[in-house]
Amino acid sequence: MESGLIRNVYFILSVILLGGAFLYFEPKEQNSIDFQITLTPTPYKPPYASKIDIPMPKGVRSAHAATLTYLENGDLLAAFFAGSREGAKDVKIYGSIYNAKNHQWNPAFVLLTREELAKKSHQYIKKLGNPVLYRDGKKIYLFVVGTSIGGWATSKIYQLTMENFSPSKHFVYQGTLQLSPFLNISNLVRSVPIKTNDGGFYLPIYHELADKYALILKFNAEGKLDTITKPNHLHRQLQPSLAPLSDITCLAVFRNHDRYDDVMFSQVCTQNNNGGGGRMDWQKPQMTNVKNHNNSANLINFNKNIYLIHNTFERNPKLARGTLTFSKMLSPTEFKKVFILDETTAPNGEVSYPTTITDGDNIDIVYTHDRANIRHIRFNQSYLQKQQSGKRQ
Repeated sequence: MESGLIRNVYFILSVILLGGAFLYFEPKEQNSIDFQITLTPTPYKPPYASKIDIPMPKGVRSAHAATLTYLENGDLLAAFFAGSREGAKDVKIYGSIYNAKNHQWNPAFVLLTREELAKKSHQYIKKLGNPVLYRDGKKIYLFVVGTSIGGWATSKIYQLTMENFSPSKHFVYQGTLQLSPFLNISNLVRSVPIKTNDGGFYLPIYHELADKYALILKFNAEGKLDTITKPNHLHRQLQPSLAPLSDITCLAVFRNHDRYDDVMFSQVCTQNNNGGGGRMDWQKPQMTNVKNHNNSANLINFNKNIYLIHNTFERNPKLARGTLTFSKMLSPTEFKKVFILDETTAPNGEVSYPTTITDGDNIDIVYTHDRANIRHIRFNQSYLQKQQSGKRQ
């Protein structure tokens, strides 16, 4: 009887996984889409760079997985999860606002708790994880990972929005992203979206149950999920990051979870207008000259150049997340280090999980610093030019 029960369990799991596979492998039709690249031509400004920590909430010992967006007035809004430790029940999603005029971060405030999300979603929420912010006009999107049972492999992605952001207001719950007809679990978000000229955006996410692979979600101008695309058949590739290469092409990179000799893969997507379908074709993923030892990385298009923010081994070869590096793309498979953003020598320390955005003049990066706080780096075009010319500050 026991062996029969085991066979039944295996059968049910096989049906679930096959059903999810058919959903994700099915080609998805899309309308004609162009990527939006925002450039802000500015006159030469003196080189500027800063590195400061976001004030942590009182009594909070651990912070991780920061995200970032610009507010309408040019200030920055950061969000991150923090508590006694990752996965603890006291973890909340916190926010902080950066005043672009005086270059200071305000004290952190609570954006979302698991109790609030549970009440709004009518689901039991055991723990909260990675938040992702995205602003479209006066509306700010908050995507957040939450679990009801088990670990992160049983998580779901929840979508919330707020019009005319204010720290005193609450995000409005929009729903749980429905990404599979079976269970709808094991989907996580980490990287910021990229905007398209139809008013929508692409949100990169990833799946962790049984295998680990990337997914790209297309949202329309109303913030509704239109399509789900699996860009490749690589195994154990997490946390995709996207950047537009041109109006009709984009580039993706992936976190390599201990496969393919720890090589980072990149992949180009191109708009296919044959027949008027406007479908995005994903080219074959290619190995790059960058090693990725299970670390989150991201891309940014800064004034028509593509840059990669990623972890490298520098002073301490035992710390896979000990050095955060800024590199320039020479081709989709080749990146060249420009300079080191930050590093740590603390035992089990890390400078990791970067999120990078730009307003066309500045690059803003937030990242985890030793799991104790969130650090922010800002520099302008003039500073980057000096770094690339070899004139270190």
